[in-house]
Amino acid sequence: MRRIRFGVIGCGNVSNNYYMPHIAKNHELVAVCDVVAERAKRSAELWGARKWYKDPDKLLRDPEVEAVVITTSHESHSELAVRAAEEGKHFILQKPMALSLEDARRVVDSVKRNSIKAVIEPSDALLSPLTKVIERELKELGQHCYSIWHTGHSGPTWSEAFFDDKRGGGVIYDLAVYDVARLVTLFGLPSRVSATGSIVLKQRLILKPEEVTAAIRRDTYGRGIYYFYDLKPSIRVEVSAFDNVVGVLEYEAGGLAVTLANYTTFTQLHMPPIQIYCTEGSLAVLNPHEPLMKVISKEGVKTLGKKEIGEVRLYYHCSIDHLAECIVEDTEPLPSVEWGYRVTRVLLALDEAAKSGKVVSLK
Repeated sequence: MRRIRFGVIGCGNVSNNYYMPHIAKNHELVAVCDVVAERAKRSAELWGARKWYKDPDKLLRDPEVEAVVITTSHESHSELAVRAAEEGKHFILQKPMALSLEDARRVVDSVKRNSIKAVIEPSDALLSPLTKVIERELKELGQHCYSIWHTGHSGPTWSEAFFDDKRGGGVIYDLAVYDVARLVTLFGLPSRVSATGSIVLKQRLILKPEEVTAAIRRDTYGRGIYYFYDLKPSIRVEVSAFDNVVGVLEYEAGGLAVTLANYTTFTQLHMPPIQIYCTEGSLAVLNPHEPLMKVISKEGVKTLGKKEIGEVRLYYHCSIDHLAECIVEDTEPLPSVEWGYRVTRVLLALDEAAKSGKVVSLK
């Protein structure tokens, strides 16, 4: 398969940790862009991009760039995706797709209008062998009764945008999205959602912008080292977005799914991050990365590991390779804009429910 010529917009932690190294090794990194010019310059030097830009429109108009990866702060995702589509560029859009339903619809319409390929993150909800095995096992376990889904950590330190309700939207759009994406894939849209949210830490400490920029170098990202753990954040910022959320998704057939997401725990819960209980058995994902799964049914108890499930690759890498394959073979991506739109509907409903204290219908 021929190598696709990629550009990357947003030279922060996610792009330098995951997307750029994989593109540089397996495809072609033509150009990078960041509004902080020094980050773009350092990223280009680190990963061998031929060009760097401060203005995203210049990258999007670059005739050498076939596809772009958009990894900017949340509030700019949808606008950059629309602009990419209008320039005829295929794209991968980091989650969340948008912070409003109107903006999500604009992304869908622009992709269709311009006949380009688009992958919406997080793609592992559709591309990971783990999801496929869960789907297969559920067919033998009867009707979904209730399930518990948890994603949490102590929160990012490299940008204040995550904690700003207008710019990032908080933990719903950054972490709950992983489980919502899996739920939409496995069970479809819920009929209604309820949620409660809180701000546990009213202030946060983040890194200085120049520290984030300085981390883009060969002895950190270049060696695959997660450098931010070694730094002590010192800039105090106010938190206006939920950092602690519990949501309940109700399905027409009676099933209930509970999602827990937070930026406030030191470690994961002391229980499986995915638990699904059905009328004929249950399933628990003990470790989604190894992977390791336990299934209990009338047939007994079985444990599935890497041999039975397959290798769970980083979804960022899978997205790059999947988009490249779709471009070359002229097929439609599985994590499509329509799927992303459905995921966004649920995220927005959870946010609305948590803020209003009311149940939100998706019928």
